[in-house]
Amino acid sequence: MKNIKGLIFIPTYNEYENVENLIIQLENLNLGFDFLFIDDNSPDKTGALLDNLAKSKKNMYVLHRPRKMGIGSAHVDGIHWAYDNKYQVLITMDSDFSHSPVYIHELLKNYHNVDVIVGSRYLNKSSLSEWNFKRKFLTNSGHFLTKLIFKMPFDATGAFRLYNLETIPIECFSKERSTGYSFFFESIFILFKNNFKIKEIAINLPARTYGQSKMKFGDAVNSLILLVKMGFLNVLSPSVYLIKRKSANIISNSEVIDDQGWEEYWKKQLNVINWLYDRIAETYRKLFIKPNLKNQVKKNFKSNALLLHAGCGSGLVDKGLSDEYSVIALDISLNALSIYGKNHPNVYKLIQNDIRNIDLENQSIDGIYSLGVMEHFEKKDIIRILNEFNRILKPSGRLILFWPPKFGLSVFVLKVWHIVLNKIYKKDIKLHPDEVSLLESKDQIIKFADLTGFSLINYCFGVKDLFTQVIIILEKKK
Repeated sequence: MKNIKGLIFIPTYNEYENVENLIIQLENLNLGFDFLFIDDNSPDKTGALLDNLAKSKKNMYVLHRPRKMGIGSAHVDGIHWAYDNKYQVLITMDSDFSHSPVYIHELLKNYHNVDVIVGSRYLNKSSLSEWNFKRKFLTNSGHFLTKLIFKMPFDATGAFRLYNLETIPIECFSKERSTGYSFFFESIFILFKNNFKIKEIAINLPARTYGQSKMKFGDAVNSLILLVKMGFLNVLSPSVYLIKRKSANIISNSEVIDDQGWEEYWKKQLNVINWLYDRIAETYRKLFIKPNLKNQVKKNFKSNALLLHAGCGSGLVDKGLSDEYSVIALDISLNALSIYGKNHPNVYKLIQNDIRNIDLENQSIDGIYSLGVMEHFEKKDIIRILNEFNRILKPSGRLILFWPPKFGLSVFVLKVWHIVLNKIYKKDIKLHPDEVSLLESKDQIIKFADLTGFSLINYCFGVKDLFTQVIIILEKKK
Protein backbone atom coordinates (compact mmCIF):
# COMPACT_ATOMS: atom_id res chain seq x y z
CA MET A 1 0.00 0.00 0.00
CA LYS A 2 3.04 2.26 -0.25
CA ASN A 3 1.76 3.85 -3.49
CA ILE A 4 -1.54 4.93 -1.96
CA LYS A 5 -1.82 8.20 -0.08
CA GLY A 6 -3.97 6.95 2.78
CA LEU A 7 -5.28 8.37 6.02
CA ILE A 8 -6.68 6.66 9.12
CA PHE A 9 -9.04 8.96 11.00
CA ILE A 10 -9.98 8.42 14.65
CA PRO A 11 -12.15 10.77 16.76
CA THR A 12 -11.50 10.74 20.51
CA TYR A 13 -13.25 11.69 23.72
CA ASN A 14 -11.85 10.34 27.00
CA GLU A 15 -9.67 7.67 25.37
CA TYR A 16 -6.45 8.31 27.35
CA GLU A 17 -5.99 4.62 28.19
CA ASN A 18 -6.46 3.44 24.59
CA VAL A 19 -4.79 5.76 22.11
CA GLU A 20 -1.11 4.95 22.70
CA ASN A 21 -1.63 1.21 22.34
CA LEU A 22 -3.87 1.80 19.31
CA ILE A 23 -1.17 3.84 17.57
CA ILE A 24 1.38 1.08 18.22
CA GLN A 25 -0.90 -1.53 16.65
CA LEU A 26 -1.61 0.70 13.66
CA GLU A 27 2.09 1.35 13.08
CA ASN A 28 2.79 -2.39 13.22
CA LEU A 29 0.58 -2.82 10.14
CA ASN A 30 3.29 -1.07 8.07
CA LEU A 31 0.76 0.59 5.76
CA GLY A 32 2.62 3.84 5.22
CA PHE A 33 -0.63 5.70 6.04
CA ASP A 34 -0.96 8.93 8.02
CA PHE A 35 -3.04 9.19 11.20
CA LEU A 36 -5.48 11.96 12.09
CA PHE A 37 -7.00 12.32 15.56
CA ILE A 38 -9.71 14.86 16.39
CA ASP A 39 -10.19 15.35 20.11
CA ASP A 40 -13.19 17.11 21.62
CA ASN A 41 -11.36 18.60 24.64
CA SER A 42 -11.38 15.31 26.58
CA PRO A 43 -11.48 15.88 30.38
CA ASP A 44 -9.06 12.95 30.84
CA LYS A 45 -6.36 14.83 28.83
CA THR A 46 -6.48 12.53 25.78
CA GLY A 47 -5.72 15.56 23.60
CA ALA A 48 -2.53 16.43 25.51
CA LEU A 49 -1.32 12.82 25.28
CA LEU A 50 -1.92 12.80 21.53
CA ASP A 51 0.04 16.04 21.14
CA ASN A 52 3.01 14.51 22.99
CA LEU A 53 2.89 11.34 20.86
CA ALA A 54 2.67 13.37 17.65
CA LYS A 55 5.92 15.21 18.42
CA SER A 56 7.94 12.11 17.48
CA LYS A 57 5.76 11.01 14.54
CA LYS A 58 5.86 12.75 11.18
CA ASN A 59 2.74 10.95 9.96
CA MET A 60 0.48 11.81 12.91
CA TYR A 61 -1.78 14.87 13.09
CA VAL A 62 -3.97 16.06 15.97
CA LEU A 63 -6.84 18.54 15.75
CA HIS A 64 -8.56 19.97 18.82
CA ARG A 65 -12.14 21.14 19.16
CA PRO A 66 -13.30 23.30 22.07
CA ARG A 67 -15.95 20.94 23.47
CA LYS A 68 -17.84 17.72 22.86
CA MET A 69 -19.49 18.49 19.51
CA GLY A 70 -20.73 15.06 18.42
CA ILE A 71 -19.15 12.06 16.75
CA GLY A 72 -20.95 12.79 13.48
CA SER A 73 -19.55 16.31 13.20
CA ALA A 74 -16.09 14.93 14.06
CA HIS A 75 -16.35 12.54 11.12
CA VAL A 76 -17.44 15.34 8.79
CA ASP A 77 -14.44 17.43 9.90
CA GLY A 78 -12.10 14.47 9.45
CA ILE A 79 -13.46 13.65 6.00
CA HIS A 80 -13.13 17.26 4.82
CA TRP A 81 -9.58 17.41 6.18
CA ALA A 82 -8.75 14.30 4.15
CA TYR A 83 -10.09 15.90 0.97
CA ASP A 84 -8.28 19.18 1.68
CA ASN A 85 -4.99 17.28 2.03
CA LYS A 86 -5.46 15.25 -1.15
CA TYR A 87 -5.71 11.75 0.34
CA GLN A 88 -6.85 8.94 -1.95
CA VAL A 89 -8.14 6.54 0.68
CA LEU A 90 -9.69 7.30 4.06
CA ILE A 91 -10.30 4.72 6.81
CA THR A 92 -12.45 5.70 9.80
CA MET A 93 -12.60 3.77 13.05
CA ASP A 94 -13.25 4.05 16.78
CA SER A 95 -10.50 4.52 19.32
CA ASP A 96 -11.72 1.97 21.90
CA PHE A 97 -10.59 -1.20 20.02
CA SER A 98 -14.17 -2.00 19.03
CA HIS A 99 -12.64 -2.00 15.56
CA SER A 100 -9.55 -4.14 15.61
CA PRO A 101 -6.69 -2.79 13.46
CA VAL A 102 -6.16 -6.28 12.02
CA TYR A 103 -9.25 -5.80 9.84
CA ILE A 104 -7.66 -2.86 8.01
CA HIS A 105 -5.74 -5.22 5.74
CA GLU A 106 -9.07 -6.82 4.79
CA LEU A 107 -10.52 -3.41 3.94
CA LEU A 108 -7.59 -2.61 1.67
CA LYS A 109 -7.75 -5.98 -0.08
CA ASN A 110 -11.28 -5.18 -1.22
CA TYR A 111 -11.20 -1.49 -2.05
CA HIS A 112 -10.56 -1.76 -5.81
CA ASN A 113 -13.65 -1.21 -7.99
CA VAL A 114 -15.76 -0.04 -5.03
CA ASP A 115 -16.38 3.33 -3.43
CA VAL A 116 -17.06 2.39 0.17
CA ILE A 117 -16.29 -0.67 2.27
CA VAL A 118 -18.20 -1.14 5.50
CA GLY A 119 -17.08 -3.34 8.38
CA SER A 120 -20.28 -5.28 9.07
CA ARG A 121 -21.34 -6.65 12.43
CA TYR A 122 -24.07 -8.75 10.86
CA LEU A 123 -22.28 -11.03 8.41
CA ASN A 124 -21.09 -13.26 11.28
CA LYS A 125 -23.80 -14.31 13.74
CA SER A 126 -21.36 -14.35 16.64
CA SER A 127 -19.82 -10.92 15.99
CA LEU A 128 -21.65 -9.23 18.91
CA SER A 129 -21.45 -12.13 21.36
CA GLU A 130 -19.53 -10.10 23.99
CA TRP A 131 -21.95 -7.17 23.97
CA ASN A 132 -24.52 -6.58 26.70
CA PHE A 133 -28.25 -6.68 26.00
CA LYS A 134 -28.69 -2.89 25.83
CA ARG A 135 -25.99 -2.39 23.17
CA LYS A 136 -27.22 -5.38 21.16
CA PHE A 137 -30.81 -4.11 21.29
CA LEU A 138 -29.93 -0.58 20.15
CA THR A 139 -27.61 -1.78 17.40
CA ASN A 140 -29.93 -4.47 16.04
CA SER A 141 -32.90 -2.09 16.16
CA GLY A 142 -30.98 0.47 14.12
CA HIS A 143 -29.99 -2.16 11.57
CA PHE A 144 -33.57 -3.41 11.26
CA LEU A 145 -34.99 0.08 10.75
CA THR A 146 -32.42 1.19 8.16
CA LYS A 147 -33.14 -1.98 6.18
CA LEU A 148 -36.89 -1.48 6.50
CA ILE A 149 -37.05 2.24 5.65
CA PHE A 150 -34.21 2.61 3.14
CA LYS A 151 -33.94 -0.94 1.74
CA MET A 152 -30.21 -0.86 2.53
CA PRO A 153 -28.73 -4.28 3.28
CA PHE A 154 -25.56 -2.81 4.80
CA ASP A 155 -24.47 -2.28 8.37
CA ALA A 156 -25.43 1.39 8.21
CA THR A 157 -24.70 2.49 11.80
CA GLY A 158 -21.04 1.47 12.18
CA ALA A 159 -18.00 3.77 11.99
CA PHE A 160 -15.48 1.26 10.62
CA ARG A 161 -15.33 2.20 6.95
CA LEU A 162 -13.04 2.76 4.00
CA TYR A 163 -13.87 5.62 1.61
CA ASN A 164 -12.32 5.81 -1.86
CA LEU A 165 -11.90 9.58 -2.08
CA GLU A 166 -10.88 9.39 -5.73
CA THR A 167 -14.36 8.25 -6.74
CA ILE A 168 -16.57 9.92 -4.10
CA PRO A 169 -17.02 13.70 -4.54
CA ILE A 170 -16.81 15.83 -1.42
CA GLU A 171 -20.39 17.01 -2.07
CA CYS A 172 -21.60 13.66 -0.70
CA PHE A 173 -20.62 14.88 2.77
CA SER A 174 -22.39 18.24 2.61
CA LYS A 175 -26.00 17.08 2.91
CA GLU A 176 -25.74 15.41 6.35
CA ARG A 177 -27.72 17.11 9.10
CA SER A 178 -26.71 14.96 12.03
CA THR A 179 -23.86 15.78 14.39
CA GLY A 180 -24.30 12.56 16.36
CA TYR A 181 -24.42 8.82 15.77
CA SER A 182 -27.10 9.11 13.11
CA PHE A 183 -24.41 10.57 10.82
CA PHE A 184 -23.41 7.01 10.00
CA PHE A 185 -26.72 5.85 8.52
CA GLU A 186 -27.36 9.29 7.00
CA SER A 187 -24.01 9.36 5.16
CA ILE A 188 -24.19 5.77 3.91
CA PHE A 189 -27.77 6.35 2.69
CA ILE A 190 -26.66 9.37 0.63
CA LEU A 191 -23.92 7.26 -0.95
CA PHE A 192 -26.37 4.39 -1.53
CA LYS A 193 -28.99 6.73 -3.01
CA ASN A 194 -26.44 8.08 -5.48
CA ASN A 195 -25.42 4.58 -6.63
CA PHE A 196 -21.94 4.51 -5.20
CA LYS A 197 -20.62 0.97 -4.99
CA ILE A 198 -20.73 -0.27 -1.39
CA LYS A 199 -19.25 -3.52 -0.15
CA GLU A 200 -19.15 -5.19 3.27
CA ILE A 201 -16.55 -7.27 5.08
CA ALA A 202 -17.29 -9.28 8.20
CA ILE A 203 -15.87 -8.05 11.51
CA ASN A 204 -16.30 -9.18 15.12
CA LEU A 205 -16.78 -6.54 17.80
CA PRO A 206 -15.67 -7.21 21.37
CA ALA A 207 -16.90 -5.34 24.40
CA ARG A 208 -15.11 -2.01 24.94
CA THR A 209 -11.57 -2.43 26.16
CA TYR A 210 -11.94 0.44 28.64
CA GLY A 211 -14.78 2.60 29.80
CA GLN A 212 -18.43 2.49 28.79
CA SER A 213 -20.29 3.06 25.55
CA LYS A 214 -20.68 6.77 24.88
CA MET A 215 -24.02 6.32 23.13
CA LYS A 216 -26.86 7.46 25.40
CA PHE A 217 -30.60 6.82 25.24
CA GLY A 218 -31.14 10.37 23.97
CA ASP A 219 -28.80 9.64 21.03
CA ALA A 220 -30.94 6.66 20.10
CA VAL A 221 -34.16 8.74 20.26
CA ASN A 222 -32.65 11.49 18.09
CA SER A 223 -31.43 8.91 15.60
CA LEU A 224 -34.90 7.38 15.39
CA ILE A 225 -36.50 10.80 14.78
CA LEU A 226 -34.03 11.59 12.01
CA LEU A 227 -34.51 8.14 10.50
CA VAL A 228 -38.27 8.65 10.24
CA LYS A 229 -37.86 12.20 8.85
CA MET A 230 -35.44 10.95 6.21
CA GLY A 231 -37.82 8.15 5.27
CA PHE A 232 -40.68 10.59 4.63
CA LEU A 233 -38.43 13.04 2.80
CA ASN A 234 -37.08 10.27 0.59
CA VAL A 235 -40.64 9.40 -0.45
CA LEU A 236 -41.95 12.95 -0.85
CA SER A 237 -38.86 14.62 -2.32
CA PRO A 238 -36.21 12.01 -3.23
CA SER A 239 -34.13 14.48 -5.25
CA VAL A 240 -33.09 16.16 -1.98
CA TYR A 241 -30.51 13.41 -1.49
CA LEU A 242 -29.16 13.34 -5.04
CA ILE A 243 -25.67 14.69 -5.70
CA LYS A 244 -24.85 16.42 -8.95
CA ARG A 245 -21.81 14.46 -10.03
CA LYS A 246 -19.15 15.49 -12.50
CA SER A 247 -19.06 13.53 -15.71
CA ALA A 248 -16.84 10.48 -15.33
CA ASN A 249 -13.51 10.57 -17.11
CA ILE A 250 -13.17 8.13 -19.99
CA ILE A 251 -10.71 5.32 -19.30
CA SER A 252 -9.17 5.03 -22.74
CA ASN A 253 -7.30 2.06 -24.20
CA SER A 254 -4.80 2.76 -26.97
CA GLU A 255 -4.50 -0.95 -27.78
CA VAL A 256 -8.07 -1.45 -29.04
CA ILE A 257 -8.47 -1.91 -32.79
CA ASP A 258 -11.69 -0.54 -34.26
CA ASP A 259 -12.04 -3.00 -37.14
CA GLN A 260 -15.70 -2.13 -37.76
CA GLY A 261 -15.52 1.65 -38.13
CA TRP A 262 -17.44 2.67 -35.03
CA GLU A 263 -15.29 5.71 -34.30
CA GLU A 264 -16.12 7.08 -37.74
CA TYR A 265 -19.79 6.21 -37.30
CA TRP A 266 -20.02 8.14 -34.01
CA LYS A 267 -18.43 11.25 -35.51
CA LYS A 268 -21.92 11.79 -36.88
CA GLN A 269 -21.12 13.79 -39.99
CA LEU A 270 -23.92 16.26 -40.52
CA ASN A 271 -26.05 15.91 -43.64
CA VAL A 272 -29.78 15.85 -44.23
CA ILE A 273 -30.04 12.05 -44.59
CA ASN A 274 -28.05 11.25 -41.44
CA TRP A 275 -29.95 13.90 -39.49
CA LEU A 276 -33.30 12.48 -40.58
CA TYR A 277 -32.23 8.91 -39.82
CA ASP A 278 -31.00 9.92 -36.35
CA ARG A 279 -34.25 11.72 -35.50
CA ILE A 280 -36.41 8.76 -36.57
CA ALA A 281 -34.17 6.28 -34.72
CA GLU A 282 -34.11 8.50 -31.62
CA THR A 283 -37.91 8.74 -31.53
CA TYR A 284 -38.29 4.98 -31.96
CA ARG A 285 -35.77 4.22 -29.20
CA LYS A 286 -37.47 6.57 -26.74
CA LEU A 287 -40.98 5.29 -27.44
CA PHE A 288 -40.33 1.56 -27.71
CA ILE A 289 -36.84 0.36 -26.78
CA LYS A 290 -36.29 2.52 -23.68
CA PRO A 291 -39.40 1.41 -21.72
CA ASN A 292 -38.78 -2.24 -22.66
CA LEU A 293 -35.19 -2.07 -21.45
CA LYS A 294 -36.12 -0.32 -18.20
CA ASN A 295 -38.75 -2.97 -17.50
CA GLN A 296 -36.30 -5.82 -18.11
CA VAL A 297 -33.55 -4.25 -15.99
CA LYS A 298 -35.92 -3.71 -13.05
CA LYS A 299 -37.18 -7.29 -13.36
CA ASN A 300 -33.75 -8.88 -13.41
CA PHE A 301 -31.48 -6.70 -11.26
CA LYS A 302 -31.68 -5.33 -7.73
CA SER A 303 -31.50 -1.60 -7.14
CA ASN A 304 -27.94 -0.24 -6.99
CA ALA A 305 -26.52 -3.34 -8.74
CA LEU A 306 -23.27 -2.92 -10.68
CA LEU A 307 -24.22 -3.26 -14.35
CA LEU A 308 -22.23 -3.23 -17.57
CA HIS A 309 -23.75 -1.59 -20.64
CA ALA A 310 -21.76 -3.38 -23.33
CA GLY A 311 -21.56 -1.40 -26.57
CA CYS A 312 -23.23 1.59 -24.95
CA GLY A 313 -23.32 3.97 -27.93
CA SER A 314 -24.91 7.33 -27.13
CA GLY A 315 -26.94 6.03 -24.19
CA LEU A 316 -30.37 7.23 -25.29
CA VAL A 317 -32.05 3.90 -24.58
CA ASP A 318 -30.87 3.58 -20.95
CA LYS A 319 -31.15 7.23 -19.95
CA GLY A 320 -32.04 7.36 -16.26
CA LEU A 321 -30.78 3.90 -15.36
CA SER A 322 -27.45 5.32 -14.17
CA ASP A 323 -29.43 7.24 -11.51
CA GLU A 324 -30.73 3.95 -10.07
CA TYR A 325 -27.86 1.55 -10.79
CA SER A 326 -24.07 1.71 -10.86
CA VAL A 327 -23.56 1.55 -14.63
CA ILE A 328 -20.23 0.93 -16.33
CA ALA A 329 -20.56 2.12 -19.94
CA LEU A 330 -18.26 0.32 -22.36
CA ASP A 331 -17.69 1.06 -26.03
CA ILE A 332 -14.86 0.86 -28.54
CA SER A 333 -15.55 4.42 -29.70
CA LEU A 334 -14.29 7.40 -27.70
CA ASN A 335 -16.82 9.58 -29.53
CA ALA A 336 -19.66 7.34 -28.36
CA LEU A 337 -18.38 7.39 -24.77
CA SER A 338 -18.16 11.16 -24.83
CA ILE A 339 -21.80 11.42 -25.95
CA TYR A 340 -22.83 8.81 -23.36
CA GLY A 341 -21.13 10.79 -20.58
CA LYS A 342 -23.12 13.91 -21.50
CA ASN A 343 -26.38 11.93 -21.51
CA HIS A 344 -25.51 10.20 -18.20
CA PRO A 345 -23.85 12.62 -15.74
CA ASN A 346 -24.17 9.99 -12.98
CA VAL A 347 -22.57 7.11 -14.88
CA TYR A 348 -20.21 5.11 -12.67
CA LYS A 349 -17.45 4.55 -15.25
CA LEU A 350 -16.78 5.11 -18.96
CA ILE A 351 -14.43 2.50 -20.43
CA GLN A 352 -13.03 2.22 -23.95
CA ASN A 353 -12.81 -1.52 -24.67
CA ASP A 354 -13.47 -4.11 -27.31
CA ILE A 355 -16.25 -6.32 -25.93
CA ARG A 356 -14.31 -9.33 -27.23
CA ASN A 357 -11.63 -8.55 -24.64
CA ILE A 358 -12.97 -6.72 -21.58
CA ASP A 359 -10.66 -5.18 -18.97
CA LEU A 360 -12.78 -6.13 -15.95
CA GLU A 361 -12.04 -8.65 -13.22
CA ASN A 362 -13.55 -12.13 -13.08
CA GLN A 363 -16.97 -12.28 -11.39
CA SER A 364 -17.02 -8.52 -10.72
CA ILE A 365 -20.31 -7.52 -12.40
CA ASP A 366 -23.89 -8.14 -11.19
CA GLY A 367 -25.46 -7.91 -14.63
CA ILE A 368 -24.97 -6.93 -18.27
CA TYR A 369 -27.21 -5.43 -20.91
CA SER A 370 -26.42 -4.93 -24.59
CA LEU A 371 -28.67 -3.61 -27.34
CA GLY A 372 -28.16 -3.80 -31.08
CA VAL A 373 -24.57 -5.03 -30.80
CA MET A 374 -24.38 -8.79 -31.37
CA GLU A 375 -25.63 -8.61 -34.96
CA HIS A 376 -22.48 -6.74 -35.99
CA PHE A 377 -20.18 -9.68 -35.18
CA GLU A 378 -19.41 -12.98 -36.88
CA LYS A 379 -20.49 -16.12 -35.01
CA LYS A 380 -16.97 -16.95 -33.77
CA ASP A 381 -16.75 -13.46 -32.24
CA ILE A 382 -20.19 -13.82 -30.67
CA ILE A 383 -18.94 -16.93 -28.85
CA ARG A 384 -15.92 -14.97 -27.70
CA ILE A 385 -18.09 -12.08 -26.47
CA LEU A 386 -20.46 -14.35 -24.56
CA ASN A 387 -17.51 -16.10 -22.92
CA GLU A 388 -16.19 -12.71 -21.81
CA PHE A 389 -19.61 -11.81 -20.41
CA ASN A 390 -19.70 -15.12 -18.53
CA ARG A 391 -16.21 -14.52 -17.12
CA ILE A 392 -16.98 -11.11 -15.60
CA LEU A 393 -20.47 -11.95 -14.32
CA LYS A 394 -20.95 -13.04 -10.74
CA PRO A 395 -22.48 -16.51 -10.17
CA SER A 396 -26.09 -16.55 -11.42
CA GLY A 397 -25.56 -13.10 -12.95
CA ARG A 398 -27.86 -12.24 -15.84
CA LEU A 399 -27.39 -10.89 -19.34
CA ILE A 400 -30.03 -8.93 -21.26
CA LEU A 401 -29.64 -8.89 -25.04
CA PHE A 402 -31.74 -6.96 -27.57
CA TRP A 403 -30.97 -8.65 -30.88
CA PRO A 404 -32.73 -7.87 -34.19
CA PRO A 405 -33.87 -10.97 -36.10
CA LYS A 406 -33.61 -11.53 -39.85
CA PHE A 407 -37.36 -11.14 -40.13
CA GLY A 408 -37.60 -7.97 -37.97
CA LEU A 409 -39.43 -4.87 -39.14
CA SER A 410 -36.43 -2.55 -38.64
CA VAL A 411 -34.22 -4.84 -40.75
CA PHE A 412 -36.75 -4.69 -43.58
CA VAL A 413 -37.15 -0.88 -43.35
CA LEU A 414 -33.38 -0.27 -43.35
CA LYS A 415 -32.87 -2.57 -46.32
CA VAL A 416 -35.48 -0.62 -48.29
CA TRP A 417 -33.92 2.68 -47.22
CA HIS A 418 -30.44 1.57 -48.33
CA ILE A 419 -31.81 0.40 -51.68
CA VAL A 420 -33.54 3.73 -52.27
CA LEU A 421 -30.50 5.79 -51.29
CA ASN A 422 -27.79 3.74 -52.94
CA LYS A 423 -29.40 1.97 -55.88
CA ILE A 424 -31.86 4.61 -57.01
CA TYR A 425 -30.24 7.88 -55.90
CA LYS A 426 -26.63 6.57 -56.16
CA LYS A 427 -25.65 8.18 -52.86
CA ASP A 428 -23.28 5.46 -51.51
CA ILE A 429 -24.53 5.96 -47.95
CA LYS A 430 -24.08 3.46 -45.10
CA LEU A 431 -26.25 4.28 -42.10
CA HIS A 432 -24.44 1.86 -39.75
CA PRO A 433 -21.80 -0.91 -39.87
CA ASP A 434 -22.86 -4.23 -41.43
CA GLU A 435 -25.27 -6.51 -39.60
CA VAL A 436 -23.63 -9.85 -40.34
CA SER A 437 -25.36 -12.00 -37.69
CA LEU A 438 -29.02 -11.13 -37.52
CA LEU A 439 -30.77 -13.59 -35.22
CA GLU A 440 -32.05 -16.71 -36.94
CA SER A 441 -34.05 -18.57 -34.28
CA LYS A 442 -34.54 -19.41 -30.63
CA ASP A 443 -32.58 -22.63 -31.17
CA GLN A 444 -29.60 -20.55 -32.26
CA ILE A 445 -29.63 -18.70 -28.93
CA ILE A 446 -29.88 -21.97 -27.01
CA LYS A 447 -26.79 -23.25 -28.84
CA PHE A 448 -24.86 -20.07 -28.12
CA ALA A 449 -25.89 -20.30 -24.44
CA ASP A 450 -24.82 -23.95 -24.13
CA LEU A 451 -21.43 -23.21 -25.66
CA THR A 452 -20.69 -20.30 -23.31
CA GLY A 453 -22.03 -21.41 -19.92
CA PHE A 454 -25.44 -19.71 -19.93
CA SER A 455 -29.03 -20.85 -19.53
CA LEU A 456 -31.86 -19.25 -21.51
CA ILE A 457 -34.32 -17.68 -19.07
CA ASN A 458 -36.57 -15.78 -21.47
CA TYR A 459 -37.00 -15.21 -25.21
CA CYS A 460 -39.50 -12.56 -26.28
CA PHE A 461 -40.46 -11.08 -29.63
CA GLY A 462 -43.63 -9.10 -30.19
CA VAL A 463 -45.65 -5.97 -30.71
CA LYS A 464 -44.23 -4.01 -27.74
CA ASP A 465 -41.27 -2.89 -29.83
CA LEU A 466 -43.02 -3.21 -33.20
CA PHE A 467 -41.39 -6.58 -33.99
CA THR A 468 -37.90 -5.13 -34.31
CA GLN A 469 -35.85 -6.75 -31.49
CA VAL A 470 -35.81 -10.13 -29.80
CA ILE A 471 -35.38 -9.69 -26.03
CA ILE A 472 -33.19 -12.44 -24.62
CA ILE A 473 -32.42 -13.10 -20.94
CA LEU A 474 -29.50 -15.41 -20.20
CA GLU A 475 -28.30 -16.52 -16.76
CA LYS A 476 -24.80 -17.68 -15.89
CA LYS A 477 -24.84 -21.34 -14.92
CA LYS A 478 -23.71 -22.13 -11.38
